[in-house]
Amino acid sequence: MHEELYNMRKELAGMIKNNRLLKSAIREVNRIDMIKASLIVRNPNHDKINIEQILEGGTLQKDVPVGDYMFISNFSNVIRLAFNCIEMGNYLDRHLLISAYRMLTEDDNAYFRKNNPVIYAFNHVPTHSVDIEEKLDDAMRRVYSRESGNNVILKAMYIHNKIIEIYPFKEYSAELAVFAMNYYLMENGLAPINMPIGRQDYYEIVSACLKGHRQEEFYNFLSRAVFDKMKGTVEACREYLKNM
Repeated sequence: MHEELYNMRKELAGMIKNNRLLKSAIREVNRIDMIKASLIVRNPNHDKINIEQILEGGTLQKDVPVGDYMFISNFSNVIRLAFNCIEMGNYLDRHLLISAYRMLTEDDNAYFRKNNPVIYAFNHVPTHSVDIEEKLDDAMRRVYSRESGNNVILKAMYIHNKIIEIYPFKEYSAELAVFAMNYYLMENGLAPINMPIGRQDYYEIVSACLKGHRQEEFYNFLSRAVFDKMKGTVEACREYLKNM
């Protein structure tokens, strides 16, 4: 699977290199998928929400709380920031996460949490507040070190789980963990995913990962999701170019 995945990455990069319309279309699909992915921790019907309609100011949808409408609008700005950072070759780091958090909270002074909560959704006690910055920086150094290997999906999973483990912000930490995972995938030429899994299943598998269990299962799920998204993207691009 991995050899085929990286062959698709090379083919996709070649197809969009000099085609701005195709690149823009892919970016729009990725934007919707990234919003949908991070909604998994907010709404049990995250995969059924019509993101495009909400962003266009359409009719209110059933089972979508008002708070999710605001989140979707703000998160769209976060993704715009992400696309710009990737274009400039910026690595994922705590500064990007803080900028994203400030966009979500609409607070230019928002920063790491000062309290030490219990995260009941994941049955987890996160890193003590005084250690957040050090733990987060250490996690990012590990990901970008040469010794960490070249398995992009494994490292994206590590980023996601580590941010959940640290839980750096008072709110939106889980949403930003999914965002960071997708950012790292895109940074390395792979497609972001929309988290095709039920919310309760997601909570359970991530909770288990935090305790050292079911990590292979979560990795296999992410690998399949990335592969399927890449395959669909490449096939759509081939069809587009064939019909030009």
